[in-house]
Amino acid sequence: MTTLQISDQAASILSNMAKQQHLSSSELIERLVEKYRHDHELLEDLMESLPSLPTFKGAPMDIQRSMRDEWS
Repeated sequence: MTTLQISDQAASILSNMAKQQHLSSSELIERLVEKYRHDHELLEDLMESLPSLPTFKGAPMDIQRSMRDEWS
């Protein structure tokens, strides 16, 4: 368990939000953190979830060269 220090104003807002959602402050913080992580997923994380395509395997310069050679 980690203790967070926040302003009294933020603590009051958090407490009110938690009461409105019928949650503890801890549960609300966990949900907000998870929502933030989901909303701000890194592009590299997204790329890892995509299927692997053979088109983009290899050295970037080799890929560019082969793509240019396709058109000649």
